Amino acid sequence: MKLISNRKLLAATSILSIVLLASCSSKSKESSARADAKSEPAAAIQVSTAPVVERSTNRGVEVVGSLEAQDQVTVSSQGSGNLESISVDLGSPVSRGQVIARIDQRELKLKRDQAEAALHQAEAKLGITRDGKIDPQKQPDVRQAVAGLERARYDLTAAKKLFDAGTISNQQYDVYQKTVEQAEARYQASLENVRNLEGIIEEKRAALDLTKKQLADSDIISPLSGVVKEKTASRGEYLQPGKPVVTIVQINPLRLRLEVPETFAASIAKGQVVTLKVDSFADREFKGVIKRINPSMDEKSRSLIAEAEVANPNALLRPGMFARSQIVSNSKTMALMVPEKAVVSLAGVTKIFILEGAVAVERIVKLGARDGSLVEILEGVKAGERVITSNAEQLHDGSAVAAG
Repeated sequence: MKLISNRKLLAATSILSIVLLASCSSKSKESSARADAKSEPAAAIQVSTAPVVERSTNRGVEVVGSLEAQDQVTVSSQGSGNLESISVDLGSPVSRGQVIARIDQRELKLKRDQAEAALHQAEAKLGITRDGKIDPQKQPDVRQAVAGLERARYDLTAAKKLFDAGTISNQQYDVYQKTVEQAEARYQASLENVRNLEGIIEEKRAALDLTKKQLADSDIISPLSGVVKEKTASRGEYLQPGKPVVTIVQINPLRLRLEVPETFAASIAKGQVVTLKVDSFADREFKGVIKRINPSMDEKSRSLIAEAEVANPNALLRPGMFARSQIVSNSKTMALMVPEKAVVSLAGVTKIFILEGAVAVERIVKLGARDGSLVEILEGVKAGERVITSNAEQLHDGSAVAAG
């Protein structure tokens, strides 16, 4: 029994030794493979380069702002009635003076015709034409009263001579005086009658003008050129005076409302050029001009509000867009510039890679003004150095590169 146990123990020991030898051999091979891999050089990354250039540029202040409509108006009905037609909707372009909607005009046209007829009748009584002036002395009643007054005055003059000669009595002379007074009263009455008729005609002319205005007000007209932002009335709806119909915004030009930090407030002036970019058109740059500056600072934000006008002929920009802007000063200075595509921003760190021999050297940089596709480097580079402009996202400090 002991002999059998010793044999089993010897066999187990032999198997274990073989397993350990195999394991050591495998580890040795893996270590050798890793060593061989480390000894192989990494492949160089193909890159393009560009020189750091020194050029004259305008200094500016970088600010953020928002685009707003140049003007906005809610067009309301001035008259009352059923909305017969409306020719615009959300997003429709409109021109100043364009008829955008119309109230039913049938009843208004009847009122206008009625007022015209009443005016014609009143003018015919006085024998005048449309918009003609009234001459009271040419009116029949007045002319008759004038003739009667002149005859009474003539008779009074003759009676005065007879009275002075003692031919007629005082009582008879008083009769002639009373006749003149009565003729003067008739003359004044005829003038007053003409004035009353003149007032009636003016009243009827005003009534006609009012009906014409009501008819004109049935056309709802755009007061400015722009785009319909909101439509609040529909065809067939009964409108009361003051009922909103559409809201129109003027989007060319646009207002760019900027908040300038107090530190830079003194460098802002009317007429300065503003460059801006929006997320919707990240590869495009738009321009505006400072037109308005608030005379006082905002007490809460300690910023100065300035407004620029931005041309928008193709309606690419829209009110409400957020804009990153730069207010360009009038003074030019020298700056070190590199292509914008050479700049890598990651986790709040801005860097570029300089080509030194066949190696990429990382530089942490601070950016300044932008000029087209170039960006200013305030610190971190020197004029004449070459920056890597392609495949920069694949590089790290010390990467082997091959410049093409």
